[in-house]
Amino acid sequence: MKLIASSYYQRFRCIAGKCRHSCCKGWEIDIDPVSLERFKRLGVGSISEEGTPHFILREGDVCPHLRSDGLCQLICDHGEDVLCDICRDHPRFRNFWTGFAEVGLGLSCEEAAGIILSEKEPLRLVRIGLCDEDGVQISAGLGQDGGLSDVEGGGPAFDPAESEPDFPEDEAWLWELRESMLLKAVMMKDPVAARLYEYLVFRHLADALYDGRLEGRIGFIEHAFETVTGLWSGSPDQSFEALAGIARHWSEETEYNEEKKDALIERFESSAHTSV
Repeated sequence: MKLIASSYYQRFRCIAGKCRHSCCKGWEIDIDPVSLERFKRLGVGSISEEGTPHFILREGDVCPHLRSDGLCQLICDHGEDVLCDICRDHPRFRNFWTGFAEVGLGLSCEEAAGIILSEKEPLRLVRIGLCDEDGVQISAGLGQDGGLSDVEGGGPAFDPAESEPDFPEDEAWLWELRESMLLKAVMMKDPVAARLYEYLVFRHLADALYDGRLEGRIGFIEHAFETVTGLWSGSPDQSFEALAGIARHWSEETEYNEEKKDALIERFESSAHTSV
C-alpha cells in the first residue's frame, strides 16, 4: 500500500555520536523475535529473555552496546542491518488508514525536533513509496505520475480523495476534521508554534480510528500545545535551540511515557463525556 510522509521526513538522519540526548539512554530496549535469533547467532551478549526479550541496561539505564563516543558497538561490528526493530525504527511513528499508511518523526529525538520545528512552510504530506502492512517502506519514492521513482525526497502531494476512491466514510470524516485542525496552525504568526501544533495533530489524532477516544485525543493535543508553549514563554533563553530542547524534553517525559499519555487522554475523554 502507499506510504505517506511529511515533506521533511526523508531529511532525517541519525546523528549518532553527535547526539546530546541519545535514545540509547533511559529507555528499555525490547528485542523482536527475528532480531533475537540474529543476536544469538552473532553471540551478542547482555540480553535477558525474561518476559519480553530486552537488553540488560548498564548503570544509568544505558544500552550495554553504547560506546563512550556515542556510537553503537553493534553497528560498528556488524553494520546497521544488525539492529533490532525498535532501534532501527526510532524516532518514527505511523498512522494507518484504509489503503495507506503515514509515517512521521517523533519529537523526543533532538535531530527530529530540530527538523520538525524549523520548517517554514505548513505541513505537507507526500507519497514516498510503498509499504508493507506494518507501514515499513518496501520501495523507493513515487514520481509525479504515481509510478516508482529513484528520486529521494518524495513524490507529489497526497490527496486521499483522489488516491483512495473507497476512503471509508468514518475515515473521511476524521481526515476532514484533522485538516480543519491543521488550518489553525496556518493562522499562527509564530512558525515554531505552528509546526508544534501540526506535529501534535498529525501524530495523535489518527489513532482515534482504533481506540475511539476522539475527544480525549483532541484534549491531549490542545493540552500538550498549551503546556509546551507555556514552557517556551517562561524560558529565559528564547533561542531556537532552547525552544526545541524544551519541546524534546516534554516529548520524552510525557508523549513517550505511554502510561502518562494514556492517563491524560483518558482524563480528557472522561471530562468530555461528563460535560455532555
